[in-house]
Amino acid sequence: MTNVPAIGELTEALKAAGAAHHEYEQTVLNGVRHEEWATFYAAYVLGRLGDFAQPSNMTKWLTEAPLTQNWAESAAAHILSEIGLGR
Repeated sequence: MTNVPAIGELTEALKAAGAAHHEYEQTVLNGVRHEEWATFYAAYVLGRLGDFAQPSNMTKWLTEAPLTQNWAESAAAHILSEIGLGR
């Protein structure tokens, strides 16, 4: 298992996943909402930062992350909390 990233690294990876996912929805899905977005984000983040969590856990944690103005940061904090490394 890869080392757990710092909150800043995880936040940036989630922002990049969001941009990549938006591109995917627009170009591949022709603007249709992708219902499996959390699976996409999990694969992107783990591919970028290493396998610091199981993909199924990451997907679950992403769907549970609180909806806030800065979702990437709150999702990163939630993920780290679930891993046991709270803020």
